[in-house]
Amino acid sequence: MRRALGGLLILAATAGPAGAQAVWFSAEVVHTEGRWTTDGSRIVTNATLRLADGTSRVVSQLGGHADGYTMVVWDDQVPLEPGLRVRVAAHAGTTTWVADDVILLDGGTRAPSVRTVTRKSATPLYWAKSCSRIIRGVEGTSAVAGDGEQATMLAALATWNTAVGGCSFLDLADGGTEDREVGKDFVNVIKIRDARWCRPPVDGDDERCFNAQAAGVTTVTFVDDPEDERDGEIVDADIELNNVTFRLTVNGQGTGTAACDADLSNTLVHELGHLLGLEHTCRGPGDPARVDHTGAAVPLCTETSDPVITEATMYPFQMCGETKKSSPEPDDVQGICGSHPLADDPGACEPPDELGGGCCGTSRGGASAAALALVVLGLVGGRRGGRRGARLSARLRRSAPRP
Repeated sequence: MRRALGGLLILAATAGPAGAQAVWFSAEVVHTEGRWTTDGSRIVTNATLRLADGTSRVVSQLGGHADGYTMVVWDDQVPLEPGLRVRVAAHAGTTTWVADDVILLDGGTRAPSVRTVTRKSATPLYWAKSCSRIIRGVEGTSAVAGDGEQATMLAALATWNTAVGGCSFLDLADGGTEDREVGKDFVNVIKIRDARWCRPPVDGDDERCFNAQAAGVTTVTFVDDPEDERDGEIVDADIELNNVTFRLTVNGQGTGTAACDADLSNTLVHELGHLLGLEHTCRGPGDPARVDHTGAAVPLCTETSDPVITEATMYPFQMCGETKKSSPEPDDVQGICGSHPLADDPGACEPPDELGGGCCGTSRGGASAAALALVVLGLVGGRRGGRRGARLSARLRRSAPRP
């Protein structure tokens, strides 16, 4: 069965989180406004949509732009932007409708790339310090005997460090284990979800559940302000792994009962590629047309058999039980070494700096006056026919047609 990695959605066509009824509708996006949640941990975008009957509906989506930052969530939802025509599945939340899935109907382009880029200036993302410190959730997972998952997570960090160590200064530094939730706090976290494939509610926002077909979700927050010299700098990146609708395994062993195995190393090495600033090597079904950071068109995954694309760790599909993405391929390594060459080593292994300036429209822990962007990436399972497998990126998907 084809499944997707790294923030891609699992198909749940008729129900939202905890059984909430999801409604599908088509609409045009007429206005969007991003905001920080009250606790300052996440950006949420409220999009005003015009339906076919002329009425309006406000739909809330995780991620977006506020106060100089952009937060991108790799969950296989098309980001809601003015001018797009979309098909949306949403359920009623506390104050707005909450998006469960978003599919592009036509029109609109954006330019993520083999290196992820900013939304405003298409500047490739980068880490400004010589290391990215990673905290592992102290709770680990019940899926793996003993502390086997912790050893596997450490090995995944070491795998990337070894692969790029001869040509890049960027190092994934282990920060040990902590009891910490994900969110923009300048601390990078890996968490495994055992009980619910959802992000817990925070002050100012509802619980956010991911598509059941996503094996993992990576959320990257970066400076998104062409007027700021730090434009494109990553300041926070968190990874969530799915042991709810997938059977998380290490060396083929896991305690779950889900039908599709998601090898921890295979999934995590892909997600760490997103954390480092890499995009998918090709476009999945429904993804808008885009070019990479060199200006070359990114092909549809269904229209290429180039092994440089299909065998890369950042290829967005994986097979159930697959392990071959547990180490970066030359194309993946080239992406990191090109963006963080040894010659540019800043020589400072420390957390990113907060943006300067006053605080506008944020509360404790919020962003400064500069813009932050949030990107969520995920693993998705394929819904189309063809060879059995899964899509890597932010989520794994089951094979099933979209409504």
